[in-house]
Amino acid sequence: MKTFTKFCIAASLLLAQLVSVAASHTVKVRNFAFDPQFLTINPGDEVKFEWESGVHPVVSDNNAFAAFTMASATPTASRTLATAGVYGYHCTAHGSPGNGMFGTITVNAATPVIGAKLTAPVLTLYPNPSRGMIMLTVNQKPGADYKLRISNIIGREVRAITLKPELTDAGLPLNLSDLPAGMYICNLVLNDKVVGTKRLILQN
Repeated sequence: MKTFTKFCIAASLLLAQLVSVAASHTVKVRNFAFDPQFLTINPGDEVKFEWESGVHPVVSDNNAFAAFTMASATPTASRTLATAGVYGYHCTAHGSPGNGMFGTITVNAATPVIGAKLTAPVLTLYPNPSRGMIMLTVNQKPGADYKLRISNIIGREVRAITLKPELTDAGLPLNLSDLPAGMYICNLVLNDKVVGTKRLILQN
């Protein structure tokens, strides 16, 4: 019984800490845009959509959250995302995935709340924006097996690269000139978990 009580207390404290650090972000919905269009949040943060004009049926590109309609009769809608990743969404009346009236929500990788002393790896890509030739650096931990996953704006993976520590310490040159111009999401992955995210803009 004592062990169960201790577990309940610890779980309650952890939940309280998680709730206390959760934030709320506002996305304005107007003709014909989401503002901000590209939003980065932490796991568990609330995204609050606020109507300003028009009628906009909003859906998730990958069914990450329930659809809703922004209009004068329904001026607000809130959604919470708990899993790291990139979530695209769009207005079905004025856009499609990655086109017209669309947006993305990038959820950062979760970091431990209690006893966290390890420094998260830092992913650097430059120049950014780039015309295709970029330099990648990562302050990797010894023995860590990192991968770089590059996805387009609708979340489709277009490139996966295994990163060797001896290359990324000094910088690893990457040639992405074969990819179309646009915005890409670069996720640093360790043990199938996203530990770092950067946006990369490729120009013609």
